Amino acid sequence: MLEIFDYEFMRLAFLGGTVIAILAPTIGIFLVPRRYALIGDGLGHIAFGGIGLALFLKFDPTAMALGTSVLAALGIERLRAAGRLSGDVAIALFLSGGLALGLIFARLARRSTDQLWTYLFGSILTLKMEDILLMIPVALLVIATVFLLRRELLYSTLDEETARASGIAVNKINLLFVLLTAVTIVLSMSIVGLLLISALVVLPVAAALQRARSVRQAYLLALFASLLSVYLGLIGAYYLNTPPGPTIVLSALGIFGALSLWRRAS
Repeated sequence: MLEIFDYEFMRLAFLGGTVIAILAPTIGIFLVPRRYALIGDGLGHIAFGGIGLALFLKFDPTAMALGTSVLAALGIERLRAAGRLSGDVAIALFLSGGLALGLIFARLARRSTDQLWTYLFGSILTLKMEDILLMIPVALLVIATVFLLRRELLYSTLDEETARASGIAVNKINLLFVLLTAVTIVLSMSIVGLLLISALVVLPVAAALQRARSVRQAYLLALFASLLSVYLGLIGAYYLNTPPGPTIVLSALGIFGALSLWRRAS
């Protein structure tokens, strides 16, 4: 099995996958209890809309994806906080609009389906060292921010009204958190793709909650499940000749199923 590491593209895939596998549950551990599991899908679709626009205007796709995702994240949180729309409805609006715009602009730009496929389902096997050198500091910045604000994030997640009464700037914390989520989504699109990143953010956390008895335990277990999903997915994709992104997601789903069965059996 070790011959898989004889190839540089696989070594880079494991390295890049490790970065995202650590980052995804760091965000997901706060998203799932907030019932914001679909925000990954919503921002992923919006990022795709930004990519389509970038292809049409001949701009940098990653920069445009990040910009549109950040604006969408702010819009979703503003609508939710103002009470105009529930979080899931706001996400659904941005989700459907983003995908539609992405497909229309990509068609107008006359780009091939293969190019769109890499954005939608990931291209982890084409990662270069410069891609990973860009990923690492951004991921570390997101993780460090979450770590420094972990108590405020936790209180805001579990009981927003009590957190506000305790003097926590809940609105600012929520805005910052959705911005960190947007960065995570765009950073992860090369690993599992914009349509699948939500699964890597949500499934390891959902799996961990089947067995964990504390937030700390849930995070550590989610981290383990996320890393295992990426490693099993890459190994499976290599030997089965399947697309890496979907294989990683199926691995995460399998781990969730196994822990769910274990919970029922115990």
